[in-house]
Amino acid sequence: MRPPFRFPEDLITLQRAWQQAYAELAQAPAEAAMTTLRHRLIALPGTLCTHPHWTTPAARWSSSP
Repeated sequence: MRPPFRFPEDLITLQRAWQQAYAELAQAPAEAAMTTLRHRLIALPGTLCTHPHWTTPAARWSSSP
């Protein structure tokens, strides 16, 4: 039996930041200037997808049941 897998904390923090920015943008009034949040929503997924974790062999097993 494999030990439980934990994603790196910085990767978890990036995911939470992305979700937070998305939630803030969704809650903002339509007339609000939300350029900063939109820029974060563009940048964060790229940072998540290029995180060094995804290049490790352990990443292959992180989504397995």
